[in-house]
Amino acid sequence: MRYLLVLLLALVLFSSCKQKRSDSDEHLIKGNDYVLNDDLASARKEYDLALKIDTANWRACYELGGVYELEGDFANALYYFNKAIQINPKFTLGYYNRSNLKEMMGDEDASMEDLKYTIENKKGFFLAYLAASRKELALGHYQQALNDLDEAIKLRQDYYLPYSMRGGCKFRMKDLAGAIQDFTMEIRAKPGHALGYVNRAVAYGEMKQYRTAIADLDSAIVLDPKWSQAYLYRGQFLANLKSNDSACRDFKAAEALNDPQASAYVKQYCGK
Repeated sequence: MRYLLVLLLALVLFSSCKQKRSDSDEHLIKGNDYVLNDDLASARKEYDLALKIDTANWRACYELGGVYELEGDFANALYYFNKAIQINPKFTLGYYNRSNLKEMMGDEDASMEDLKYTIENKKGFFLAYLAASRKELALGHYQQALNDLDEAIKLRQDYYLPYSMRGGCKFRMKDLAGAIQDFTMEIRAKPGHALGYVNRAVAYGEMKQYRTAIADLDSAIVLDPKWSQAYLYRGQFLANLKSNDSACRDFKAAEALNDPQASAYVKQYCGK
């Protein structure tokens, strides 16, 4: 009889805990719906209710941190991201988003530490490789940036951005041929992306292949006729080919688009 009472008590407690988790998750789901409808205040209330029911609901902590981040309350956002990770230390997405938040708060070292943890513990996290490579580029750590971008490209060979970033890295390393190859891959991955043509044109210009550079800028201007820098670069390359009248037209076009450098070129190449 005593054994039966203990068993029944255990079953009641198990059912109660199960219901507790279910109610908490119900508020979590409601909160997510409010976020999708851009009602952050109501979402925050639902996540708070989820945590009152189950203080170990790390998903609710994470979502609440996200709401605070969207509202610009970074201190509370960091608190709840920390709490989510404390409850579930293997939650790699929490480290990734905390990295982004720490970057916005100006703590670059801590941001990079979280990114490295993310990459080490979640293989194939494409966005983490991109974020890490961007930070390494800014620090001038070009080889590490290349390594991260190589991994990103292995994961998404169809996406243009890693090629663009890797091309920019190679350009800074004076590997112009490698940069042109990556910018070509950028263009293939996204043919309507004017930046790819401008990037490649600048690399060709560095190699003094001005006519090839001008052809790329022609394509960029067709895709984006209001991009002042494309006219500015084309004007410079035309001037290098002694086509000063054509260069003058491009410099005036850049000036009309309010490019801050254009006026000096207009004075130099267009006379009075």
